[in-house]
This record gives sequence, C-alpha cells and structure tokens, in this order.
Amino acid sequence: MKSVLEVRRVWLTGLWFALLGMVPSFLRVHGETLRILPAVLRSLDASGLPVPETLAWSSALVRWISVVGSVPASARLVILAVAYLVLILLALRMALGSVGFGDTDRAITGRAVVLLAGWLVAMAGLVRWMWNVRDLSLGEVMLPAGIACLVTAVLLSEDGIAGWWLKPRGTLRAWSLVRLAGGGFACGLVGALVLQFTSFEFGAALYRLMFDFPTVFVPPGRAQALADFNPRGWVTFTLISLAVAAAGSFCWGSLWTAVVTSARSYHQRVRALAAAVVPLALVTIAGVWLFYGLVIGRMDYQRSLADMARHEQIPFGRAGNDTVFIPLPDGKIRVASIPFQTIIGFPNEPGVTYKVEQYLQARRYQTLLARPLFVHLHDVRSIDWDPLRSLEVDRLCIERAPRLQFVQLMVETLSYCAVTPEAKRYLDWLDASARPFRQSQRACQTMGDLYARFGDERKAQEWYQRGEIPEELRKTAAPAGRITGTILWDGQPAKGVRVGILNRNNALLFTRGGARADRSVLLLRPFDWRVVAGVVATDDTGRFETPPLPYGEYVLLIRVESRQIPPLPGSAQIEGLPAVVRLDSPTKDVGTIRLRETGQRPLPRDRAI
Repeated sequence: MKSVLEVRRVWLTGLWFALLGMVPSFLRVHGETLRILPAVLRSLDASGLPVPETLAWSSALVRWISVVGSVPASARLVILAVAYLVLILLALRMALGSVGFGDTDRAITGRAVVLLAGWLVAMAGLVRWMWNVRDLSLGEVMLPAGIACLVTAVLLSEDGIAGWWLKPRGTLRAWSLVRLAGGGFACGLVGALVLQFTSFEFGAALYRLMFDFPTVFVPPGRAQALADFNPRGWVTFTLISLAVAAAGSFCWGSLWTAVVTSARSYHQRVRALAAAVVPLALVTIAGVWLFYGLVIGRMDYQRSLADMARHEQIPFGRAGNDTVFIPLPDGKIRVASIPFQTIIGFPNEPGVTYKVEQYLQARRYQTLLARPLFVHLHDVRSIDWDPLRSLEVDRLCIERAPRLQFVQLMVETLSYCAVTPEAKRYLDWLDASARPFRQSQRACQTMGDLYARFGDERKAQEWYQRGEIPEELRKTAAPAGRITGTILWDGQPAKGVRVGILNRNNALLFTRGGARADRSVLLLRPFDWRVVAGVVATDDTGRFETPPLPYGEYVLLIRVESRQIPPLPGSAQIEGLPAVVRLDSPTKDVGTIRLRETGQRPLPRDRAI
C-alpha cells in the first residue's frame, strides 16, 4: 500500500480547504453589501451633504458590486453548495486514502456504497436537526460537530471501519481507533470554530466591534450591525472575514488529513501531525494575541468610560462655571450659566482634554470609547465658544472615525461661524476631499452656498454648475463686516471680558422664554453652545472687534467668570447692550455697553436660590 501521508500532502490539502473555505464568507459579505448598498446610496443623496473621501463609494466599486450582484440568488446558492460538496469530497478522499474500488470486486463496491449511504443518512439527520434548531450557541454547535467528525473518522478512515470492512484481510487496531476517535472529535471542534467564526454571526459581531457607527438609516433585522456605509470599513471587514476563513479552513483541512489518513510508519505520522498542529498553534497564538492586544487592549472591548477615567486619573464633575448675559427682545437681560463639565461627566480642563486627545491618538482612534470621548471634545469646543477648534475635531473625526454626522456638524459650523481665513481652510479641505467623488445635487448646492458665504465667487459657481443649480437658487458672494464696541465695568474699561456673537436665528434658543425669563438662570447642554459664531476679548481700553461676519442680524453675548459675577438674576445691571445688531456695513459700532455689579452673591448652600 502506497502511503499518501506526507507533509507536502498535508499542506496542499490545507491550501485547498483554505481557498474553498473563503467562498461562503465571500458570499455572505457580498450578499449583505449588495442588499444594503442601494439604501446607503439613497441615504447619502438624501442627506444633502458633501460626501468626503472616507465615506465615498467609488463608482468602480459600486459597478463591480452591481455586476457581481446581478448573479441570481439561486446561482449563489448553487455556488455555495458546490463549495461545500468539494470540501466534503476532499475530506472523504483523505479519509479513504488508497482504498480502491474496482469493477472486478463487486463485494467491495457494494460494501462501500452501503457504508457511504449509512454515513450520508447520519449526516442528513444531523443537518436536519441543526436546521430545525437554528439559534444554536457556539457550545451547542461544537458538540454535534465533534460527534459528526468522530463518526466520519472512525467509519470512513482506512485505519478504521472502512479499511477493516473493505479490505479482504483488514484488521482493527485499538490505537488507531483511539486516534481516529480523539482526533476526529478534535477536528470537529476546530471545524465548528471555523464555521462559527466565518459565519454571518461572527461577521456581524466583528463589524459591530470595529465599525459600529450610527447612520441615517437603520437596516432591518440582524443587518443593523452592518449598517456603516464606510467603503473602507466594508473592505476591511471583507478582508478580515476572508483571512479568518482561510486560516481556519487551512488548519482544519491539514489537521483532518493528518488524523484520518493512514501512515506507513510512526515517524511519518508524527511529522504529518506536526505539520498540521504547528500552523494551528501559530494561528491560535496570533488570534489570541490579536484579540487581547488589539480588541481588548487597544480597542477597549468591555472597558467602560469609568475604567478609562480611573486609569488615566481623570476626575468626574464640574470644575467651575461662567456667567453669560443675554439680551432679551423686551430690553431685559437673561442670565445663563455654563458649567465646566461635558455631558459625559468629564470636567472642561486643559489637562483632561490633553489626556483624552493622547488616549485617542495612542489607540489610533479605533476604540469603543471613541464616541463618548469625541462627544467630550465637541462639548469642550462648544463650552469654549471656539468654532475653529470644533472644525478641527470634525475634520479629525471624518478622517479617523468617519461618520456622516461629523460632516453635518462641519457643514453647520461653516454655515454660521465667522468667515475668517482659518475657517475657510476647513472648507477648502472639505472641497478637496469631496470633489473627486460623485455628489448629489443638494450637496453641490450646499458647497456652493458655503463658498458664497465665504465670498469665494469662483468656487461657488463651480459647485453650482456641477450640480446644475438653477440661477434663481444660486447665491452671490456675501459681503462681510465687523462689529465693534466698548465695555465699561463699574465705570472703568473692562479688560478680558469675552463677547460672543450669535446669528439671530440661532439665538432663539437663548432668547425665547416666558414673562419671567429674566428672573431665572438658563442652563443648557454644552452642545447647544456650539452655535456661537465666534468670540473676542476686550483689550485694555475695553474695546472689542469681532471677526468678519456676513451681513445680517446678530446677538451679542457677554461672558465673565463666575468668581467676578455669580450666575444670579440681578447680580449685574447692563445698559447699552442691544437686543439685535443689524450688520449692513463694513463696520458696525454698537457704542458703549455699561456693566455694573449689584453686589448680589449666592445664598448659603443649605438654602434654596
């Protein structure tokens, strides 16, 4: 009998299993991509937002998915069935080894048919049972898979029942049966892991772990975990799934060959088992290292925000507050308080913000805590009235953790912030990132309106022409002006008082209220302060001059530290602060704003305000 158990044979068989094992994973991933791709493209177009490079589906990728997806579902099912059939035939070929089926020996042929028929009946029963009980956990799948491989190894191996029954003078060896039973069961466990980790459930879990971002639409059912429309994410997910499928199938095929195929000698068996076990060990070690080093370590799997704060020594709670005076339409003043605490509970302190930024950079922004930490950074910029740094956070999010919401935030900020050269650089970055890709008509109009707001007539017309926007809907370059004035504090020039600028439409949240609005303290979420278009501090003479703003109507806010004036109604009297400033010239002077402290201070803590 010629031996077929060689190291080369073991690895070649594993390679065949690896290539065929990728077919089911590819069909699953591609089928899900094809199913949600139309909804993704419709959602992007309906958003009316420019789609940057990190979120853009290239036309070639869409066309390739559409062409391959034109294959009917029945044809894809046939391909999947053929792949599994070839895997089964390879497994049987390795198990039967050199047992021959000649036409001259009808007895052997009949016995082989009976043996294979019995094995097929047993496998059909197992498949039917698993089909009826679809929601099986990994532990519930591993036991029947191990038993199936055990029965297959003992029945069909040349060293097992098949060799004893089909050969004229076949013998059964106890150590062979033990090897086939133990090795077959182990192969079943490995095969169950391969099946589980290359199935749709694994893909959904892995995709949710690495690319779980909210979207403008919610796919139904189990596809919610695959809702991200980032093409790079889809490519990464596909490559990871195929790599896991290939590595697992290679290990399973090699191990199966080394276990069930007969060997000429003990040393040949040892070499074959080593050739199969060594890759399995390497893949297992690499998988464990990647899981604990990448998933649990860098990606913070099952790590809470409190654990991160404790590890980085970040305290929870506010670190103070500022007092803001807002003019009301009836001439009165409303007092607002801005606590130095973001919505996630971190204080608004430079040291905390630095630790959060360093934490994200160390993890390359691929961490499950990225969402709350970016919320903290957005809240910090909103509390500080700093649109430029808010734009920087948006740009960083779009590049590192792409979500459509960040594009929306950037567009909103560019639509109300001061039209400074620094802000325009972020608009040019969005233009360069979105220009090479397909954009909807509304997105072209949005970009044209933004460039018109910043006074760039040439680029505005380029985007209008690209979107074929009608002339009546196009905007001309908006002129810009500055608001100036002087603030006196108790009759003396006020130095270091910050003056914020709000578009009148964005100020409705701050100025609307009942008849007693001037007698209550306004408390808002940190994120609500993001609409402040800019901020400027008074100089030694109390003078301030805002950055350039498009012509329109604005509201001025006066911000001081709570240590100087507490956030209490009646703690200060303000004269000369206009309710609305109409900017219609290159410079608009609002005159002198007089602020006088009344001496009112907070009541003791055990008394209600």
